[in-house]
Amino acid sequence: PMMKAVFFDLDGTLIDSDPYWVRSQETLVRSCGGEWSDTLADALQGGLPETVRLLRGAGVDWDGDAIVRHLSDEVLRMEKERLPWIEGVRDVLSGLAAAHVPAVLVTGSAEIVENVMAQAPGAFVGYVCGNDDVTPKPDPAPYWRAASMVGLPADASGAGQCLVFEDSKPGLTAARASGATVVAVTGHARVDMSDSGLCDEAIVDYRGLTIADLAGWM
Repeated sequence: PMMKAVFFDLDGTLIDSDPYWVRSQETLVRSCGGEWSDTLADALQGGLPETVRLLRGAGVDWDGDAIVRHLSDEVLRMEKERLPWIEGVRDVLSGLAAAHVPAVLVTGSAEIVENVMAQAPGAFVGYVCGNDDVTPKPDPAPYWRAASMVGLPADASGAGQCLVFEDSKPGLTAARASGATVVAVTGHARVDMSDSGLCDEAIVDYRGLTIADLAGWM
């Protein structure tokens, strides 16, 4: 099929905010008089409940909600100063815009997404986010919603005309179930999903990619 649109996940796919999370966690631990170590940094790669438990254990005497809110605010502040784009992706976005192939962000929170839209004017025709009353990944619904945003049917026949970049298991599962052609981005992923059977292609980052390369994967 023709490549009618390209859909991107955000974190780990388009930007890599992990260093910002680590920096905000380290600053918080030190400001509370705690000890920071590489061991702690490595252990903090899990989900938010585990992160809260570890940070409290490291001397951050705050309740869980306050810790999560503080870290999220700090990361967003850093992202507003400078988005940590994954290598080569800005060139791909420019190429898609020049070729009039619409791109849609399909990801989490609206505030973070709106910052990306503001810092990359014209790169995306819109976004689907967690605030949109759509069943979240690993369900394919977010990708079907994205297809409908670019004028395609909101099902596998529509998404089947689109290319998706993803990095995580829930995201790749959603993309695969949607009917789209799926590319795994492995260079900043916590787990390399290139052998998961959930993708058609795998790339480390976007350097050297042309729009013809993307179209050729369809």
